[in-house]
Amino acid sequence: MGFLSNLFGKQSAETNLTEMKNIPVKKRPDLLSVHPDIRDLIWLNDGPNKNYSPDKKESRYEYEGLRFVISSMSGEEPSSISLKLPVSFVEDSVKVERPPYYPRYAQLTPEQRGEYWKLLANPYKPGVDIGYIFILYYGLERHLLNGNYEKAFDVVLKLRDVHQNGSFQIYSGNALILTGLYRQRPDLIRKFVRSIDHDFELIFSDNLYLLCMFGLDIPLSAKDIMRMAKTFEFTNLNYIKKYPDIFEEVLLTNIQQKYNADVLNIKDFINEKENRKLHVQNTSIFANMSIINTSIQVPQIADNFKLKKAVYDLLEETHEQTKVKLASLRKSGELKAEVKAEPKKKVIPVFDSDMEKTLQKDLISNKDDAYDRHFSLIALQNFYYKYRDVDEKYLDKCIIACNEDINSLANVQRDYRKQEIKTIKQLSKYHSSLENDAKVSNVGYFTGVIPAFSRLAIIYEKNKKYNDALNVCDQAIKYYTNYGMLSQSQEFEERKEKLLKKVM
Repeated sequence: MGFLSNLFGKQSAETNLTEMKNIPVKKRPDLLSVHPDIRDLIWLNDGPNKNYSPDKKESRYEYEGLRFVISSMSGEEPSSISLKLPVSFVEDSVKVERPPYYPRYAQLTPEQRGEYWKLLANPYKPGVDIGYIFILYYGLERHLLNGNYEKAFDVVLKLRDVHQNGSFQIYSGNALILTGLYRQRPDLIRKFVRSIDHDFELIFSDNLYLLCMFGLDIPLSAKDIMRMAKTFEFTNLNYIKKYPDIFEEVLLTNIQQKYNADVLNIKDFINEKENRKLHVQNTSIFANMSIINTSIQVPQIADNFKLKKAVYDLLEETHEQTKVKLASLRKSGELKAEVKAEPKKKVIPVFDSDMEKTLQKDLISNKDDAYDRHFSLIALQNFYYKYRDVDEKYLDKCIIACNEDINSLANVQRDYRKQEIKTIKQLSKYHSSLENDAKVSNVGYFTGVIPAFSRLAIIYEKNKKYNDALNVCDQAIKYYTNYGMLSQSQEFEERKEKLLKKVM
């Protein structure tokens, strides 16, 4: 079956959890208070157990002619701990301000660091602010890249079982699958798939889920197909949402009649020839900003025409049959007429002026470095967009932040390269002059996705400013093409085609 089929092949006892006591005074935390699962996975900037300093890591893999190059130049590790920084434990955690967007241990207040150390004592306690979870997770991602990746993998699995936040589930799910891919460890991917025992743990890339099912030769159930309907371009989800049991029953019958089985085997549609033709997309592996450029080319199983058409046809046929069945059930009285519920009132969030000041302050502090300022602008864009229904001015501020980010991309590339070269020079004593010169000459471009392009295009399209949206698409296509990010460029080519139809 080619690369994918050959890549895939055919827990420890529970630890007693302890919590640190709340101490309303400043003190230096003890590493022995850290949960034993993660005690040797913490990154330390200083002290006798120091184990972190920025470095460049590159790994090369080749399998059946397909090459993987995993390369990353480390910036500041957001989870790294300096034991010199003050820590304060307070009695009432509710009174401690939430950590900022893209949190880093070094930027936390003493009280916030106290909350983080409580998390380190018991990372599996539900209800912890997701900002602290992400700080810990960033460090685990670094281990997935070039540390104790097997132990980190198991810890992330346990964290996913407790912390239901959607962003955490997406980032961690994708990262674990991709880690298994580039390390050619089908056993890790099998372990990941077997760990999924809650619906919220399915919140990650549908394409990667399909990749797992394909590689491990696990067929798709009717529930799988319904959950991923939009991925197969089926958008009429009314019956799937309102009558899932009836829709599933009809879908299962259709699968049985068409394929003489209760499930759909992906390999019935993707043979060795189709496997080789699969489109690949450069995909970032990690959320950690210091290693965010680490990427891998991923086959796009979801784009396979035969599979997509087969699933779409099943869903379309099931939809029509469900419509007939529902009408029959209503007529017989077995299904009561649907009572339209009153539309839910949209909850308008209360504007967080303190957070706005924090983000503005962070933006100002990065005024001399366009690369760092880029991430400050992303945080502002997300922040203002969240409050777009509070006041129109916040949507305008979001647009301003997006445009500023786009207009500064040339400087972002310049300052990114400066940072990379600076890091190489800081580590020059560990390498020969020839090696350092080679590293400098090989410094590439920043290939991170630019959220401002998508955000602006969506805003303009929703407001029917199609020409403005088209202009954004042109800017995105030009930018991504110039830096060799062809899959991202293609996305905006497709968006542009759809917009042109609306203009016409």
